[in-house]
Amino acid sequence: MGRYITTTGTAGSVIRTNAGTNYNAVVNDRILCTAGGQTITLPAAATCVDGDTIQVVDAAGIAGASNITIARNGSNIQTLAQDLTININNATVTLIFSTALGWTILR
Repeated sequence: MGRYITTTGTAGSVIRTNAGTNYNAVVNDRILCTAGGQTITLPAAATCVDGDTIQVVDAAGIAGASNITIARNGSNIQTLAQDLTININNATVTLIFSTALGWTILR
């Protein structure tokens, strides 16, 4: 089983507040974006195991006007070789890693 984020913040998750700077995520990060126009780079596949998660939150509610980009770092996101753009205010995106599929958005 992978390392994962729980609703109570246990299991080693780390909450990071990111104020408009680019950031390299590590497994179990919860990234609270307090400014838009930034890129969050996912961990490299070689450092991940099945079930690892990353959560990105538009805490400031400005992603619609100033997008947040989640860079795939070589792995697919939703089976596509494309970065993910958060462009909806107050959106929260939780991604789970699979060695077979890459990163998948939890719904």
